[in-house]
Amino acid sequence: MKTLQLVAVAVLWSATLWAADPPLGRLPDGTLYILNEVQFALRADAARAISPADATRRPADKARLAGLHPAIQEVVATHTAAERWLNGLPLPAALKHSGAEVPLIARSLTARLKPGQDAATVLGALQQHPDVEWASLNVLHPPALIPNDTFWTNQWGPVRVRADAAWDVPPASTTLRVAIVDTGVDLTHPDLAARITYNRGFAGNTSGDARRDVRGGSSIDHGTHVAGIAAAIHDNNLGIAGIATVEIMAMGCAVWDGTNQYLIGSAADAINDAVANGAAVINCSFGNASLNSGTRAALDNAQANNVVVVAAAGNQTNDVDNAASGSAGWNQHPWPIIVSNTQQGDSLNPSSNYGPAIDLAAPGTTIFSTITTNYAGPNPNGNYGNMSGTSMSAPCVAGGAALVRAMAPNLVNGAAARDLLARMAQDIGAPGRDTNYGVGMLQLDPTFLWTVRNAAVFMGPNPTLTENGTYANPYSTFGFALPNTPPGGQLVLNGAITKLTEYHYPPVSITQPLRLTAFPDRPVFIGR
Repeated sequence: MKTLQLVAVAVLWSATLWAADPPLGRLPDGTLYILNEVQFALRADAARAISPADATRRPADKARLAGLHPAIQEVVATHTAAERWLNGLPLPAALKHSGAEVPLIARSLTARLKPGQDAATVLGALQQHPDVEWASLNVLHPPALIPNDTFWTNQWGPVRVRADAAWDVPPASTTLRVAIVDTGVDLTHPDLAARITYNRGFAGNTSGDARRDVRGGSSIDHGTHVAGIAAAIHDNNLGIAGIATVEIMAMGCAVWDGTNQYLIGSAADAINDAVANGAAVINCSFGNASLNSGTRAALDNAQANNVVVVAAAGNQTNDVDNAASGSAGWNQHPWPIIVSNTQQGDSLNPSSNYGPAIDLAAPGTTIFSTITTNYAGPNPNGNYGNMSGTSMSAPCVAGGAALVRAMAPNLVNGAAARDLLARMAQDIGAPGRDTNYGVGMLQLDPTFLWTVRNAAVFMGPNPTLTENGTYANPYSTFGFALPNTPPGGQLVLNGAITKLTEYHYPPVSITQPLRLTAFPDRPVFIGR
């Protein structure tokens, strides 16, 4: 009796276990599929020959079905109609059919492949088989979810730049750092605190924390608001969603102006410190009227170490290059990405600076983000509010740059991220580069991001002597690229920082297993 009870319990327990997760493959566009399954349908005449649907029906010859391709281990039915046909049983009464003809639904089957086989490599042969009507991969479809952050519906910016679609592409790293050189970041804010892994004070500040005093007005919120746009935690049932899943470096540079607000001091020190402590991207949401030697040297250091610098264009309704813009200094160095401010509907905010110096545009009007808990004490739920200005546009781009780099940190450096942001941008002004939007609106295109995420090696024109297969230093020939592409790896044919609009390669014979792919914006020709 005890034995029977133990057996019964064991059977009941095993019945509640989840089935093992199937092995998955990934297509170049990022689509996941079940690695060892191909879905297919037999042609009507082939199915009828195996087992007609009338009274002469019989169990299907499964060995014959498995013989459709050497990689097939077995053919199975995964829905009722196919199960009944495969086992020689009457078809469900709800199905309309006549005579011996086997309806399409009943002859729609699944081929399970032998261990080590990849459905993507078997698919083509099955599609060409004379007994097969159609064959396809068993692809996975993501649920149509939106972030569960409390105030997600208040955020139009991430949707406009396609960040919500980009979040479906899992980054290779979540430990890249974005430095917020600003008035300080609220180190206790519940939507930011877990992301802040480094903080330091400059210009007399003892830490990277935001100031908390009534005299500062909204300037005490500035750095916290900027940090939230770039990297607030998303899908945490709280607050807002930042653009990138990265770490935050809070660089506190607040200096009281003696009148009514905090300004940014010791920016060059903060930039240098961020570079030295591993920043991948530095955000500078402040004016820079003229480039002094210290800031120039700091930007030189950032460029030499491939740390992206993003700068606000300013809000003086002026050409950036004019002294009255308050931001002319940013364009006196080639490295910063200078960002203008757009409103909903893509028009330039009337206050935004403009001019040939503009590199990219991004949402910066009525942007909802984190703000500093006030001097009365912290708020356990965090404080949030709207702000407008190019200060809000810049961290949108900074978060985007970090997101791009996080897809393949070893293959995409700062120069590469800058180039990819330009390639993904949506041209929304006059055709080509223009004075309002630069190369266009920031776009975080999932097709580009999946290509980067899955890349093993990049190819492209390379005028330098350094070829290592990264985006910025791609292999220029198949002779270099192929030996350095791992078996089954993805070789991206149109990487490189170049002004070419199409890529040409001589004929090549490829005998190793790999995947050739390309970004969608520049065609590739081989042997033409």
